[in-house]
Amino acid sequence: MTEKKAATAPAPAAAKKRAVVALAPAAKRRESAGTVGGAAANGEGDAPNHGDLISDLPDAILATIISLLPTKDGVRTQALARRWRPLWRSAPLNLDVDSLGVSESECLSIVSKILSDHHGPARRFIFTCICLRKGEKVYAQMESWFHAPALDGLQELRIAFSLREYSACYEQPEKRYALPPSVLRLASTLRLASIGACDFPKEVAPSLNFPFLKQLTLWRIFISEDVFRGVLSSCPVLEALKLEKLRHVGCLRISSPTLRIIVIDDLCKGKGELVIEDTPGLERLLLGRPGLGGEIIRVVRAPKLEILGLLSPRISEIEIANLVFQGLTPSSSKNPIHTVKVLALKFSRPDLDGVLDILRCFPCLEKLYVIWDGCINTEMNSVRQYDPLYPIKCLESHLKVVVLKNYEGGEEDVAFAKFFVLNAKVVKEIKFRVCEKIYIDKKWVIDQHRLLEVETRASRDAQLKFRSGSSWWGKCLDTHDLTIADPFNCCFVDGVDALLIEAYL
Repeated sequence: MTEKKAATAPAPAAAKKRAVVALAPAAKRRESAGTVGGAAANGEGDAPNHGDLISDLPDAILATIISLLPTKDGVRTQALARRWRPLWRSAPLNLDVDSLGVSESECLSIVSKILSDHHGPARRFIFTCICLRKGEKVYAQMESWFHAPALDGLQELRIAFSLREYSACYEQPEKRYALPPSVLRLASTLRLASIGACDFPKEVAPSLNFPFLKQLTLWRIFISEDVFRGVLSSCPVLEALKLEKLRHVGCLRISSPTLRIIVIDDLCKGKGELVIEDTPGLERLLLGRPGLGGEIIRVVRAPKLEILGLLSPRISEIEIANLVFQGLTPSSSKNPIHTVKVLALKFSRPDLDGVLDILRCFPCLEKLYVIWDGCINTEMNSVRQYDPLYPIKCLESHLKVVVLKNYEGGEEDVAFAKFFVLNAKVVKEIKFRVCEKIYIDKKWVIDQHRLLEVETRASRDAQLKFRSGSSWWGKCLDTHDLTIADPFNCCFVDGVDALLIEAYL
């Protein structure tokens, strides 16, 4: 915090004054450690130095601090003092155009100015609304950016373009600008890339090489099947791939020995097919909003798949190994998937038989999320009725956590939840994310406790937790961060209110 305060100060004198005040405790500790009875340790009685301790740091450390600041603040450090003036130009460039808060025309000139003044290398470049409608002059200006030495060594690139012509109707294709070939000059050093709202050029695919790229996002772009295959083959260490709002792409095939996460959001607007052919390291297949209900997803080989969802009846067909779901109804439970430990489902209403039919296919499931969303107007068909003579394996020995989202506590909701209370034999937690319109108080919780028949629960270790929360759940999904054990956990975060409600029980 001290470094940031000093670095973002608008005037040198004020910055130094605040730095002295903020670092006074450290200075006093230094004084007391080096003096006896108030005398300086050098024996000459000099007063201790209460100066600008931040500026005493080595250039390399200061440059790192500057590179982590927002773009505006990083540039402003030049005004702190003479000592700071050359540091911004030598620090790794963090250029986030989206955060500048200036007009479209000002953006172009500011970017050109920064790239001409900075010496490089670059850490990050973000500009997600590049407007090329003003013609060849702007296009040439943008081309010069990606040839600038300041962007040499770029590690993170997030760019997108304004559309030439927008179409809300799927049948009418959008008109996009082509991705400038100069952008791909940076491919050899990128660790993260997000490219949106453009046409991916066919002619550059054979020469692509992303030797260090670990995260790739492609959204609202047009890319041919051959080019897509070429892009993936040029990423030898790719771990995370996100595909969002792709239109008119036909069939995309994914094969990668290093991929660990695939995120699919609004794929192909309901008209496409995605085939995950060979992904021996794939651990997570995360499905966001289904498009128009016609997507087909096939997973041929993913022997390490552990986290799957959101599965919804709106997905026309999903096939995993030899198990086929038509509108989320499994064709058979004879080919169960033993690797999946976390599963998230999304229905229009509490559909117990539908959920149980799916659970038969995941015998080793440990954590189940069920989200109820009235916007989904698709129901499951031909669902088998639950037969207690044929118990579901995960309920008998594996399922430890159940999370119910958009719970209201009505008759249907209670019947659904009560089944897990009375039949999940090793469950530890059943978490209820209650709709905001429901007022949770002690009386309401006690009433739910009675309706759910908690006293006769199958697992004596089971704890019920209620928490109020928004019905919206989308972009909060933690998709790319492999350090997060459960990417769906954002839909229920334990807090003080949850612990208070738990205490009622």
